[in-house]
Amino acid sequence: MKRFLLLLLFAAAANAATVQSPSQFLGFEVGADRKLADYRQIVSYFHALAAASPRVRVESLGKTTLGEDFIMAVVTSEGNMRNLERIRETARKLADPRGLSEEQVGQLARDGKAIILVTCNIHSSEIASSQMAMEWAHALATANDAETKRRLDNVVLLIVPSLNPDGQIMITDYYRKFLGTRYEGGRLPWLYHHYVGHDNNRDWFMLTQAETKELSRAVYHEWYPQVWVDEHQMGTDGPRMFIPPFADPLDPTVHPLIWREVNLVGTNMAFRLEQQNKAGLIYGYSFDAYWLGGTRNTGWWKNITGLLLETASARIASPITIDPSELHGGQKGLIDYKATINHPHPWSGGTWRMRDIMDYERIASDALLETAADRREDLLRDVAVRARAAVAFGGTKAYRIPRDQHDWPSAQFLAALLLEHGVEIEQSDDGDYWIPMAQPYSRFLVELLEPQRYPEVRLQAGKEILRPYDVATWTLPLAMGVTVEKTTIKTSYKKVTEIKPETKEVLRKHASQPKPRIAIYNPWGGALDEGWTRWLLDTYGFTPKSLHPQEVKAGLQNLDVFILPDVDKEEIATGKRAGGEGAMKYIDELPPENRGALEKEGAQALRTFVENGGTLLAFNAGCDYVIDNFNIPVRNVLAKAADFSVPGSLVRVKVRNDHPVTAGMPEETAIYIDHPVAFETTSPGGEMERWVLMTYPDDARDILLSGWISGEERLTRKAAAVAMTFGKGRIVLFGFRPQHRGQTHATFPMIFNALYWGRE
Repeated sequence: MKRFLLLLLFAAAANAATVQSPSQFLGFEVGADRKLADYRQIVSYFHALAAASPRVRVESLGKTTLGEDFIMAVVTSEGNMRNLERIRETARKLADPRGLSEEQVGQLARDGKAIILVTCNIHSSEIASSQMAMEWAHALATANDAETKRRLDNVVLLIVPSLNPDGQIMITDYYRKFLGTRYEGGRLPWLYHHYVGHDNNRDWFMLTQAETKELSRAVYHEWYPQVWVDEHQMGTDGPRMFIPPFADPLDPTVHPLIWREVNLVGTNMAFRLEQQNKAGLIYGYSFDAYWLGGTRNTGWWKNITGLLLETASARIASPITIDPSELHGGQKGLIDYKATINHPHPWSGGTWRMRDIMDYERIASDALLETAADRREDLLRDVAVRARAAVAFGGTKAYRIPRDQHDWPSAQFLAALLLEHGVEIEQSDDGDYWIPMAQPYSRFLVELLEPQRYPEVRLQAGKEILRPYDVATWTLPLAMGVTVEKTTIKTSYKKVTEIKPETKEVLRKHASQPKPRIAIYNPWGGALDEGWTRWLLDTYGFTPKSLHPQEVKAGLQNLDVFILPDVDKEEIATGKRAGGEGAMKYIDELPPENRGALEKEGAQALRTFVENGGTLLAFNAGCDYVIDNFNIPVRNVLAKAADFSVPGSLVRVKVRNDHPVTAGMPEETAIYIDHPVAFETTSPGGEMERWVLMTYPDDARDILLSGWISGEERLTRKAAAVAMTFGKGRIVLFGFRPQHRGQTHATFPMIFNALYWGRE
């Protein structure tokens, strides 16, 4: 027996010796100052690790937006690796336990393995986790201590080393290019996701991007994990790491077991980090438990326990030095930078490296694995408990999407999106879609299909409420202009497995016309709204150009339409981003070839373009630039309003639908607003015509449809969208984002109509 055990030990040692560490494989020390592995190197390493270790397998999730291989690593024991299909099937049954007895659920929980998902580097400048993922996978593949084996026997770990591979390559290429220069570790001159930049973490209920779609399919149709941890980085001059518990407010519709598991996992992470004297840990800080759209957040309503980790950043892979006087609080959960119950061991300043970030992330990730192994049976059983509660909550209730409605293609799109999420849908003979609520995702359906009312939480009586961390609404029927009715279901209809939306009516109407030649303004440093606008137009068959300031100044010949996206007027005019009163104006300089703004020459180029017959569209903050630089009978009455605030809500407007821009729209619709823009107009002289296209209601109580707003009385009887002639051309001002994050299908037609205005 002794000889047999010795042989096993020798065999294990020999296996470990043949599995190269990432540093050995890549030829440099991973995590060292100014050293980065790019995504293609990371993929190569994971494939090599899988070839050398029976504990690792690499799965392809698909292709990224720019065509890179999008991978996920599966790490578990050799025995589990041989039984992955059975383990996944067990997870699927527990995620939807309808038809199972209590005894069957208990047996599945005892027999099953916890499936844990860790996603890294969705924001590509937050790069440390993509490097840490290689080291962590190598350690799990080669360690032969009893505790690692126990953990891998109990857990199937899924690691996505980068949720934004295209951006990870952009960051590493740019970083390497400027090593040793004044621009080392600086910001990119463009978005680090081809279309949506930082908003790739805002797409997890709308599923517009390739990466979101592919991982969502893996999570909700193939693997059914019980816990999902998303690893991020945050600013440099506050705490070193946020670990849940989250801050208030929370969404009360989420099953409370989610929060208990979040707190259990997060507490063990903080405990293990503190044991290794890692300072600066904080909980109950900044990041709330309310918003639906983030990576792991969406899973809360689908019975998955989702955690966010945020670790302080360096300058990509370059160290930074923080003076103690530069450390500050000032955010929800830490007003003053000092020891508090949620921040008991403040970091005292000094040098901070990518290696530090990786070490914090690695300890927290190991603690996750430990908790999952310890609580394997609980995690598995709790998913079934939450799913059963959701089914019971649904009862006989249902949602109906009637075939007879204003915009059937958008209704089809909504139904197809729900199907993509794993929602069960039926269809009656008359074409109506029926969504029975007695299913595990019933709470998710309520969140997406019914209005939100932001929970106003005060930490002290009489004090200000805690403001939303992100947007305050995600009610898709309102945003998409789709009629959805809440009803009961008395019979079963045909189950739907595929939905192919028809072409939108507004696009069919213009199909016989030549496609307009379109350009979008793209400031150096990138603008999220430019990316979303480009995504919308690409998606629906247009081919817009993206023009930097120098290209605009050179003239806008051979264009029909120019779009100013949601960019602050000061940034458009001068290239400098406006801060609040007293805010520091410093930002990293970009290289000389990536600087510039429209300035006087650009403003003149825009005026000449419109005067000669072009169409100028402006979205949200971009409208202020047009008002300042064109002699038009419009002003923004909220330009300096201190008593108006809206983080992102859906509001009601009346529509004048006898104009080419609003043709085909209903008399009333919802628009998404998140910026202080509301127009007051006046009758112009004979040199132009002016049309008020959308107006807010007369009564402030009729304005808010979903979300939260303060100062809504400032909107009453004001215009939300206006159009006018100017010389031989046309101007349309949208005092909102009509294509907001690809969600607001209700106002997409205004964009498409405006592109063709004057070309009929």
